[in-house]
Amino acid sequence: MLVHILSDNIVQKRGILAEHGLSLLIEHEKTRILFDTGQSDIYCRNAAAMGLDLKKTDAIVISHGHYDHCGGLPFFPDAAFP
Repeated sequence: MLVHILSDNIVQKRGILAEHGLSLLIEHEKTRILFDTGQSDIYCRNAAAMGLDLKKTDAIVISHGHYDHCGGLPFFPDAAFP
């Protein structure tokens, strides 16, 4: 299982953006799950910078309705399927 942190409050890599909130891409066997979307399109930008293709996402799970966990959801189709 791989867990990629797409957005979080703190970053330690050059070229990766931070924001208050959380977004993870979880890979297990042949399944890819986007867990939360942060508050903006930063998770999409970071995924691209990390070489991760959001087009291959099988499911999206939103943990709860706070803006910093689901605010980026409207950006998913545009960012992943241009």
